[in-house]
Amino acid sequence: MTTLLDIKNLNKSFNGHQVLHNISLQLEKGEILFLLGASGCGKTTLLRSIAGFEQPTSGEIWLKNQPIFKENLNVPTQQRKLGYVVQEGVLFPHLNVYRNIAYGLGDGKGKTEEEKQRIEEVMKLTGISSLADRFPHQLSGGQQQRVALARALAPSPELILFDEPFSALDEHLRNQIRYDMLQVLRESGSSAVFVTHDRDEALCHADKIAVIQEGKILQIATPKTLYWSPQYLSIAKFIGDSIILPATLKNDSIATCQLGEIAIENKGNGHTQGKVLFRPEQFSLAKKIQDPTASFKGEIKRIESRGRAINICIDVCGYELNINEDLINEYHTDEQVTMYLYGKGVFYND
Repeated sequence: MTTLLDIKNLNKSFNGHQVLHNISLQLEKGEILFLLGASGCGKTTLLRSIAGFEQPTSGEIWLKNQPIFKENLNVPTQQRKLGYVVQEGVLFPHLNVYRNIAYGLGDGKGKTEEEKQRIEEVMKLTGISSLADRFPHQLSGGQQQRVALARALAPSPELILFDEPFSALDEHLRNQIRYDMLQVLRESGSSAVFVTHDRDEALCHADKIAVIQEGKILQIATPKTLYWSPQYLSIAKFIGDSIILPATLKNDSIATCQLGEIAIENKGNGHTQGKVLFRPEQFSLAKKIQDPTASFKGEIKRIESRGRAINICIDVCGYELNINEDLINEYHTDEQVTMYLYGKGVFYND
C-alpha cells in the first residue's frame, strides 16, 4: 500500500503545557483511521495540526511524500488540499446547498461545465441532489452533515479530516448518517481521519484505531487487535467491557486465577504476578459449536432484562461475573449453572 500521511515525532505545547508528545503515525491510501480518546486527550489538536489550523512545536508532517510541516516549513491550510468536516457542519448561511458545495471549486460559483458536473456527482454520491436550492436553515442536522461532506469531497481531496461529525445528532440519525458517510468515503476512495470519544463507533468503522491518552499514542492497531489483544491493560479497560482478575503466571501459556488454570496470551513482560483479562462475551451458559477452553460451576445471583438480551450475574468460585445471554433460554435466581469460557485470557503485569 502507498503511504498517504506520515507524522513523525510531532509535539505541541500551549503556554508551556505540552499537549502532544512525540506523535508518530502513518495512514495508507484509502484507509480510515479513528483517533480515539477521552475529552482533552489531544486528538482534536492533532487533527487541527494536520489541517494546518495549529502549528506544532516540533516534528514533521508529510502528505503524499511531500512535507507540509517541518522545521522552517509550514504549508498554509488552503494549500494542503485537505477536506475538513466538523461537528456542526458549518455551512455558509447565505449560500444555498449548490453554492456551499461550489465554494471549494474555482471562483466558488460552480458555473463551468466541469464544476457543474463535479457538484452534481458529489450531490448524487451523498444523496442530496434534491436539496440543491435549499439554504442551511431549511435543512435537518443530518442533511447539513451530508452537505458538509459533499463540500469536502468536491475538490477530490485524497484525505478528509472529521472532528466528531456525528456527536450532535440523535442516536438513530447518527447511526444512519455515519453509515452513509462511510459508504461514500469507501466509494470515493478518499482516506479519512476521524476524531471520536465513542469506542463503539471506532471499533465498528475504523480500518485502524489510534488510542490517545494524555497526548500520547498508546497503540495503533486494527479494531480486532485492540479489542482482543491490546498492548496494555489500560487500553483494554478503555476500549471495551472487561473482566479482570488477579493472576499468577504458571508458564508462558497458562496463568492461575480465581477461576483456576486458564490458557492465556502472555503480555506480562517477564513478570509472574499480574492480572488476566477476559471479555464478557467469552463466557456463556450455552454450549457452542467450538469447544470451550474451560468450564465452571456457578450460581445465578441476579438477572436484569436489557431488551433483546439479559444480563446475568453469576457467582463462580466466590467471584461475581456479569455476562449477557440471549432471551432464548429461561434462567432463574439461585439456579446452579455451568458456565463455559471460550478463547484465551490475556495476562498483563499491571
